[in-house]
Amino acid sequence: MNEVTASPSAEEPSVCVKGLTKTFERRSLFARGKTFVYAVRGVSFTIPKGKTLGLMGESGCGKTTTGLLVLRLVEPTSGDASVCGHQVMSLDKAGLKRFRRDAQIILQNPKEALDLRRKVRSSILEPLVVHGLLEQRRGLLPELARRVGLQGQHLSAFPNALSGGAQQRVCICRALILEPNFLVLDEPTSALDVSVQARVLELLVSLQKERDLTYLFISHDASVLRYICDWIGVMYLGEIVEYGRVDKVFGNPLHPYTRALCGSVLTTERTLDRLTPPLLGSPPSPSHLPEGCAFRGRCKEKNEDCRGYVPKLVEVEPEHSVACHLRLEKPVGSIGGAASTTPKTGEGGDGGC
Repeated sequence: MNEVTASPSAEEPSVCVKGLTKTFERRSLFARGKTFVYAVRGVSFTIPKGKTLGLMGESGCGKTTTGLLVLRLVEPTSGDASVCGHQVMSLDKAGLKRFRRDAQIILQNPKEALDLRRKVRSSILEPLVVHGLLEQRRGLLPELARRVGLQGQHLSAFPNALSGGAQQRVCICRALILEPNFLVLDEPTSALDVSVQARVLELLVSLQKERDLTYLFISHDASVLRYICDWIGVMYLGEIVEYGRVDKVFGNPLHPYTRALCGSVLTTERTLDRLTPPLLGSPPSPSHLPEGCAFRGRCKEKNEDCRGYVPKLVEVEPEHSVACHLRLEKPVGSIGGAASTTPKTGEGGDGGC
């Protein structure tokens, strides 16, 4: 179980997650008994108010499931989460409904997130109807729509008549109409053209500054995360394997998996040429976890110790932790010619809320 405290600040965090775990039970028609899918394994982090934590990793590593667990859209197997003062895992039905006003999600595919038979104005106002706030907050719509780049013709149209970028702006507007404090952004730009991605990202950054919003930003795109995030958690097979401030993780990636992900980014910068080549093979099945280090089967730097060693997150420099015993035995040079860093031993933060 990998645990780390995301913020060293004495300020009370807006989001605090400790030991979050999700195991799915799977039954097969063609085999006796049942198997278990270990989707999320002991994930812990905190996010200071007004900041952004990014979760990065390949498809199937548990990023989206983690976001759904934090909002309790999926029930966890174990673990706790405190979001905007709500003890999420202990809320009853009425408490969960109140919690939804403070925490919202924006999904990857806006077309699938919208009711294609309902006009945009009706879709945006629907959360106010659900929470009994329609009369109180209806007047917020014109200014909010203008702020996210929607005009009158957009509000009176059906989603199919809008571009992908406009549809995502509708989803952003719908999430913000309740005036939440926390947003889970599940790859909100991956289905959009590159030019549209940039405009949506600029909008999200601007809205965060204006409203002091806290973000959990989920993506496989290192360049997007580098632009929008303050902190990065790199996930592999349901665990966080590297964690730190965005400049430290991308400036000096310590885990072989992080280095491979960074090396897959298209760039004209020659300083990235020294990164480890792209990953070999595919991740193992989350139903059959490997012995020892989960990344061992794909790692070019592995040795015999990796088979019997389950790495834990250890702080190797201030605000930068990694779960790899190789990084605790020798100095690790930074990318781009900066001075090397000699890791220090000792356990990372305990993820306490």
